[in-house]
Amino acid sequence: GRGAGAASLLMDDEDGAVGGSPVCIVHSRQLLDASELHPRFTGRGKLVHSLIDAYGLLDNLKVVEPGIPTSPVAGRKQLLSFHSRDYVQFLETHSNEEEFEMEEAEGFGLAYDCPVFKDVFRYVSAIAESSLCAARLLAEGEARVAINWHGGWHHGKKDEASGFCYCNDIVLAILRLMSAFERVLYIDLDIHHGDGVEDAFAFCQQVLTLSFHHLAPGYFPGTGSLCSVGSGNAEFYSVNVPLEEGISDGQFVSLFDRIASRVREHFSPQVVVLQCGADLLVGDPLGCFSLSPAGAGRCVDTVLHWKLPTLLLGGGGYNFPNTARFWTLCTGLALGQTLSNDIPEHQSLDEYGPSFQLHFAPGNRPNLNSDSHIECVLQTVSDNLLHIKTTS
Repeated sequence: GRGAGAASLLMDDEDGAVGGSPVCIVHSRQLLDASELHPRFTGRGKLVHSLIDAYGLLDNLKVVEPGIPTSPVAGRKQLLSFHSRDYVQFLETHSNEEEFEMEEAEGFGLAYDCPVFKDVFRYVSAIAESSLCAARLLAEGEARVAINWHGGWHHGKKDEASGFCYCNDIVLAILRLMSAFERVLYIDLDIHHGDGVEDAFAFCQQVLTLSFHHLAPGYFPGTGSLCSVGSGNAEFYSVNVPLEEGISDGQFVSLFDRIASRVREHFSPQVVVLQCGADLLVGDPLGCFSLSPAGAGRCVDTVLHWKLPTLLLGGGGYNFPNTARFWTLCTGLALGQTLSNDIPEHQSLDEYGPSFQLHFAPGNRPNLNSDSHIECVLQTVSDNLLHIKTTS
């Protein structure tokens, strides 16, 4: 039956050993090279994986190399499970062209924050395959936790690039998971609303989307209000937690724990997809929260302790050293390992000065989230969740 292989993971021993490899990470030199093609994130992937390696975490991870599509046909097929044929065809056709009709490109969102770049189709195909590979590991019961820090591009639309996201690998991964699991919970920690994923499943009761994000006039993407709850038969299966600037570790973790536990209780997910956008951390140039890696990490740890099959994905993160810190911390959490605060000697150590430490303190930006606002958000979400009736 559906989910039989993956369901067996829930009955393993306390350490979650699954064939000796409970935690897998999707990574390869070819994937890393492809991910570096994105002009906004050049260098980030190398920094992340060199820090994970420096801490010796790869010794305890099963590294799975995705089968990067070698032909346009293969790359096109996987993208078409969500993206429109016209959009995919435009990416493929103009991947190596320097001149094209700008008006047509803009119609696909390929301008401003998402310009066409050389080998964009190779990039998109590789990112899509990396998250599909991670989803397959969970769907086929080969891992309890699958990690893909190259994925997590939550703004991508069916026929449009948006917010640095050229494809929505998360939607592709969830669609794959839906073939093996009855109920998929998507949680988005990125400071920007996970609009592309929410839109894709707005009418689907099999997927519940839960997004914690900043919402303010002029702040991208401008969606994700408290009253945005899904549509049709899937009304109340979209849960949004809009927050003001400066939220603290204590406030955020408490709110996350209370809402996530309620969602779990009402929806009874069989698998979790957790987008770990690092722009929720203090010090991110596009962020405005006051969170530390330890604070955000406690939310990731809460989900991991549910002992459900879990897909960890990357996402935003524009302070590259802090992004590497956070995702390395999360990798350690998935393995149940406590990491030394002193960053090990390695080729990128200079990037972590002047502290050369894994952790850093929360920020001191004025916190505009009053206790009454937080309680209002919690009460509204709790009331909405009462409408969800899931049979286990």
